Amino acid sequence: MKRKLVVFSLFITLIIDAQNFSQDVSSFIEGEEHEITQNINKSEFENIQPDEDFKYTQQTDSPVISADRLFDFSTKVEITSLNPRDKIYYMTIGASDTNKKKTFTVYKRPFMISRTTQVKAYAERKGEKSSVITASFNRRPNYWNINTISKAAPQYTASGKLALIDGIRGDINWQKGEWQGYQGQNFEAIIDFKSPQQLTTLSSTYLQDSKACILMPKKVEYYASMNGKDFILLKTIDNDIDPKDEKIQIKDFTTEILPTEALYLKVKAYYFGKLPKSHQGNGGETYIFIDEISVK
Repeated sequence: MKRKLVVFSLFITLIIDAQNFSQDVSSFIEGEEHEITQNINKSEFENIQPDEDFKYTQQTDSPVISADRLFDFSTKVEITSLNPRDKIYYMTIGASDTNKKKTFTVYKRPFMISRTTQVKAYAERKGEKSSVITASFNRRPNYWNINTISKAAPQYTASGKLALIDGIRGDINWQKGEWQGYQGQNFEAIIDFKSPQQLTTLSSTYLQDSKACILMPKKVEYYASMNGKDFILLKTIDNDIDPKDEKIQIKDFTTEILPTEALYLKVKAYYFGKLPKSHQGNGGETYIFIDEISVK
């Protein structure tokens, strides 16, 4: 009986040892595989040598140009690369550079600009050049103030109220965010010139994309005032673009007036109203998209 117990005990011991050995081997293999994966991630493949049939192309990213899009007197321009090993080249183009031959130069440090300027730049790494990126920075053409009585839709505020008088015209591609959009209401704003201005030409710019429920205003009115309270109607311009026209288009509501001195200018654009029955959004409210108000 004792002999049988000894044999059974030895058998149980062998089973336990086999299980422990299996666990130890499994843990060793899993630990080794995890360590190798970590090493590959940390090296970011820098030490991997591809075989002859493997071709690896590293694309150089374009740099980032930063400055105030709209500035009063001057602004600092900084160009940064996503990879510190890149070499950056840039050039600046101003209004006086139209007929000049410009070339790219090496960027070394941030620089100041004091006029409306276009900056171009690209990065180079080991002889490979990135795409050229372009950014425009604009000095304010005036120091007027503007009070928008209407409230723009949150997703269509452009860069704020000054976008309406910054001299930068919106692109036909309104999805870039350069336009202010007002839905289900008239647009109304008052410009404070800060000092009396002699007015002879008045203009405001609108966009139509009927498929997106953006229609030209039915009419635009211009008013003048010397005290900001009592306004005199100067001119009314009616819209002549068919609301059913599906072409994306821009229209300047421009008018010539007799020389008029004013300290304030009010612009009021009347929205089209609800979408017509012929439109797929029948009954929905339309938008007014406006970008730039200017006077001469």
